[in-house]
Amino acid sequence: MRVLFQNRYDALEGHGGDTVQMYETRDALAKLGVDVEINLEQEPDVTGYDLVHIFNIQRADYSLAQLLNAKKHGKPVVVSTIYWDMRHILALDDHFRYIPFPEIKLLSRIHKALPRLYFNARTYPCRRRIARNARRMLSEADLLLPNSYSELEIIALIFNLPSVRGKAVVVPNGIRVESDAKDSDFEHGMLRDLPPEYVLEVGTYYPVKGQLALVKALMAVPDIPLVFIGPDHDGPYGQDCQRLGMKRGNTYCLGFIPHRCLAGFYERAKVHALPSLRESPGLTTLEAAASGANCVVSFHGPIAEYFGDDVWVCDPLDLGSVRQAVVEAWHAPRSGRLKEHVLADFTWERAAQLTLQAYERVLGTAASHWIPEPPADRGGK
Repeated sequence: MRVLFQNRYDALEGHGGDTVQMYETRDALAKLGVDVEINLEQEPDVTGYDLVHIFNIQRADYSLAQLLNAKKHGKPVVVSTIYWDMRHILALDDHFRYIPFPEIKLLSRIHKALPRLYFNARTYPCRRRIARNARRMLSEADLLLPNSYSELEIIALIFNLPSVRGKAVVVPNGIRVESDAKDSDFEHGMLRDLPPEYVLEVGTYYPVKGQLALVKALMAVPDIPLVFIGPDHDGPYGQDCQRLGMKRGNTYCLGFIPHRCLAGFYERAKVHALPSLRESPGLTTLEAAASGANCVVSFHGPIAEYFGDDVWVCDPLDLGSVRQAVVEAWHAPRSGRLKEHVLADFTWERAAQLTLQAYERVLGTAASHWIPEPPADRGGK
């Protein structure tokens, strides 16, 4: 089987979750004998491919052309939706003052709400076009692969497309069971300067990820060490995190660290916290859980499907809620239940198996009675 992967035009330039999902799915499918190529053009030559697999409808202003090109040449299209409900984020003032528009800095000096109002007004035509294109992608795709049932329901309700429930297969995110080759010298050099245990957050320094909220929430408990790792460490938001971290003390703001070097940082973390405004469910949380850390997650995500009762849940906009969740996780023993669950049910190998079954369904090579494997039953903590 030959499959063409497509995504937003800049998918190879950063470290986004859709990029990770695309690469990891490709590598895991290759072990199953599927020949996968990646092409980010809008109208590539699709001759010789059995189907086209597109990632991320959040950039449907670009990706719709990829779907239409595949359809024009008679190729089935599978779409990994990777969709979040952003309405609550678009209503937050603090989220917008870090957007790199030259007007934002001036407007924020006048009133804290002006950057939000300006950004929403300026981007409304684009967001409306993206929503319209995304709805068309959802309607015309042969099969949808959301990361959770929660994501599928959000899509069905927001786009008023109940029909998508009938052509969707949930393919959960995953982790690599076998680690990349570790750079031990790199790890040991940086780990020497860190406490033996700490609260960790891995992710791009970005308002949605909630690093600043985490520092603020833990100002009252400075005895708990706090470590951040991620890109954009020196951007405006990252600099604010560093400034407040210095004021708090016992806070370590590290920059980007290659994925192959993260294992040691995860293993030393007593807690991984991700008080994010949108996740599905957060690849770094899965990786931290697989290393045995207690995990704090936001209620903006598919919590029950991925974690059951084995995480501490917070409201990312309520500092008291964030603090309580982190402190409880910090003082709780490691149970190992979540680690076992993640390693059993949320690997890229399993995601690839479900993806391949979905391909076979689209291509008509699987039995007509094929039913996707249900999620594992999750018990109490």
